[in-house]
Amino acid sequence: MNAVMTGPDIPAMTLERRCQIDEVFASPFIELIGLAPRNPVVRGLILAQTGKMPGAERQTFEQIKEWVETTCEKKMRQTNSSRTPSRDGISVVVEFSETECGRAHYSVDRSGSAEFALDADELLEMVQQAIDSEDGLDQVVEKIAEKIDEDAWNRCDPNLDNYGDYDYSDHDSNDSGNSTTEFSRTQIRDRLLVFLRERHPDLLEELT
Repeated sequence: MNAVMTGPDIPAMTLERRCQIDEVFASPFIELIGLAPRNPVVRGLILAQTGKMPGAERQTFEQIKEWVETTCEKKMRQTNSSRTPSRDGISVVVEFSETECGRAHYSVDRSGSAEFALDADELLEMVQQAIDSEDGLDQVVEKIAEKIDEDAWNRCDPNLDNYGDYDYSDHDSNDSGNSTTEFSRTQIRDRLLVFLRERHPDLLEELT
């Protein structure tokens, strides 16, 4: 889809849309732009989140929306896409949360969830290490929990949504902080037991 740039100070020309505005900003922030498109704090937040500032001639929400969709990139969390988990492993639901902070003096909490998948090879390696060390099922569960704590942010894409209000205060960072994950060890244990009973009952018997 192409956009035609118009306005008293904008020459008529056609630009190709690179994204939709809701692929760059969360819904609450889009509403904020609609309420105060000329507010310097709002425009500063646009700069903080995109690294670009809409020109002074962009005074209305529609003009800013057009600018975003023709000049900005989709905002996506980087994930480790080189790994494709095997279907015969297990997946554990992980809840993610963090506080995003920016140089435009704001913070907003975000949260979401995703499935953390461990393929069969990973599971069998952990189980065999536990057997070799004469450990039991509980130790395997803890190893899986450690793996989730270490790798969840890199291997999952939780599609975080903002919740609550933007908190305008003196932050001096343009990164995210207070990143946390939550998951159920009971769920890990239950799914690990099902996996071993169905596919490797001999290994389950060897776990002390």
